[in-house]
Amino acid sequence: MSDDSSTAVHELTDSERAKIRAEVRYALIAAQEARPVEPPKSRFDKILAYLNNGFVLLLIGSLITSVLVPDFQRRYDNRKQQVALMQDCLAQFLLYSNSLWQEYYAVLPLTQQVEIDEATYLAYVNKIAEIKLKRYDAYAKVLALSVVFQDQTKTPITPPIDKSLKSYAINLNTASALIDKWLTGLYCTPTNREHSPCAQFDPSFDAYDEHIKIKRFVVDIGNKGTDDVAAMIVKHINQQ
Repeated sequence: MSDDSSTAVHELTDSERAKIRAEVRYALIAAQEARPVEPPKSRFDKILAYLNNGFVLLLIGSLITSVLVPDFQRRYDNRKQQVALMQDCLAQFLLYSNSLWQEYYAVLPLTQQVEIDEATYLAYVNKIAEIKLKRYDAYAKVLALSVVFQDQTKTPITPPIDKSLKSYAINLNTASALIDKWLTGLYCTPTNREHSPCAQFDPSFDAYDEHIKIKRFVVDIGNKGTDDVAAMIVKHINQQ
């Protein structure tokens, strides 16, 4: 029979256990005091540490690629398309304004005449009519494209583009009507003829004096008037 006392486990007394616990606590306290004290983190450091989190970075990346990038691309495409429409409007306006010069120079050879016959008159009426038809098409396109200028969220234009275009059109049509009237006067007013081919005419009509008046009007509209409207359109394009 073996001796139980030789294999028995020595159990710690309560005082021994208390002593061991005290020594462990002392060792922990000593280790904490030996560790250098870190200064408290600033708000920026806390935010930076938060942003360094992998999951947070993944969320931010997903937000940028799925929301911000498409939004920026959409805004860029819209602005690019808007500028293209404005440039088309400017081009159509220049074609429209140039029609006045075409009409003016179309009748310029007749300034050497004091009167014209019916065949000549009808030929020039048809020539001017073709110019007017192209002018009306250009003006319709200008008005359609001018809608792009109605978005005045950035810098409002005073006066608005569409209002300036309509005012310009009134002056241009007035000059065109003067050319028509001059051509009719040249045909109806008898100088070398004994009778007028027209039922009514202005006996005081002077082809040279009336043409000088038309020239001043056309030059003012074709130069200054055109430059003012074109500069307004260009200024708005450059603001985009």
